[in-house]
Amino acid sequence: MLISVGNKKFNLGNTFILDIFGTKLKERSLSLPDFWSCYFTGGVIDHLEERHHHIVIYALAFLFNMGWVLTISLMPLYLDYLGYKGAGIGILSSGRTIFAAIAAIIAGRISDLYGYRRPISLSLILFSLLGGLLYLKESPKIVAISYPLMGLCFGLFNTPTTSLLSEISPSGSMASSFAIFYSITNLAGIISSNLSGLLAGSFGYKYIFLSASSIAILSLLFVSRTPSKKRIAKEGIRLMEILRGSKSLDKMFYVFLAGMLFHGFSLMTIWPFFALYAKKGIGLSEPEVGLILSMRSLGLLLTLMIWGRISDKIGSSAMIFLHVLVSSFVWVVYPFSPNLVIAALVIGINGVVGAMDMPARRSVAAEFSDSRIRATAMGLLDFTSGIASSVGFIFGGFLWDIAGMRIPFIVASLTNGIGAFLLFLVKRKREQERIIPTPFLPSEK
Repeated sequence: MLISVGNKKFNLGNTFILDIFGTKLKERSLSLPDFWSCYFTGGVIDHLEERHHHIVIYALAFLFNMGWVLTISLMPLYLDYLGYKGAGIGILSSGRTIFAAIAAIIAGRISDLYGYRRPISLSLILFSLLGGLLYLKESPKIVAISYPLMGLCFGLFNTPTTSLLSEISPSGSMASSFAIFYSITNLAGIISSNLSGLLAGSFGYKYIFLSASSIAILSLLFVSRTPSKKRIAKEGIRLMEILRGSKSLDKMFYVFLAGMLFHGFSLMTIWPFFALYAKKGIGLSEPEVGLILSMRSLGLLLTLMIWGRISDKIGSSAMIFLHVLVSSFVWVVYPFSPNLVIAALVIGINGVVGAMDMPARRSVAAEFSDSRIRATAMGLLDFTSGIASSVGFIFGGFLWDIAGMRIPFIVASLTNGIGAFLLFLVKRKREQERIIPTPFLPSEK
């Protein structure tokens, strides 16, 4: 029986599968549940193997983000509890993003040369050790060292994982694959945001770190199941030579990077203060703060798949422009929230707008690069955003201490407009070029 969904066609039973271009690919028996899994993940070539790869990546991402959000969501409150002021919180958060940015570009390069498993494994091992250290010792000095180092874990994990997902996903539905990925990570965020508040309120902050460390250890079981990557020749390969010599990375890629730089700077100017405003501006408890932060993850979860599908239709460059533009408006509303209900609603809307970002961001980066340097290009994107974010953390911390609770949100909304303008230029250029997605073909084995 032939089934058509959009421009995809599948035969159910002991026949063959047609890809999105109508080409007979491979003899394969496909059950109805397999068909829906195939459709939603975009895996139409060697379906059973690719479905396994997607599931492994999604499981890894779910577990890592459970531990990550457990640790990070209430970290501003923990630092405040230890006696840090707004500037100190901003500086430590800046250190975290600097380490993440450096790790991202290194992890991207390692992934392109040696495969994805090494940086992912290193990330999980380091994260489990840092979580254990924070559990054993409650000290301002220990957290001042450990918190920035956690950025290494994020950079070493995120860049290889997202690069691997882009490599095994068809170009015509890449945004949808990333939408599933980020839906799963945000489901983990919803669980962890609430769990972190409950753990901190009932047992103390150190049990957050113990839980995160345990989850990281569990995640290591999945690394060996990720797809391996053949090593490429190293002779004469340097990062900037590849970037300059590649036709995929034209000047508009750097305009895109500049736009994301301003967006990352603006977002991190206010990021630590969503939780602090809820506690100090509205007067909420730790469990209540965890609850409203989980509303952002809920907004992301409910709309990521929708935005991913729309992004595939209108183009990733158009979607990322709209995300950055609308973000300025929703950010500025939050510090005027008078109570828990309004704050939770505004945070939820922030999540809906935030859901427009990640599938489109990664897809645009993938469009500018071929598979040989894709992880490197994404590492460069993460590095640029991370460096900008680190400055934003410090800038926001000083604004918080000097100008009050609302000014950081207002200033961030204005600087974010610069990023929106640059991304509009990228969007217009891509529309003029009328990019047609390249058919996704199986690699030679």
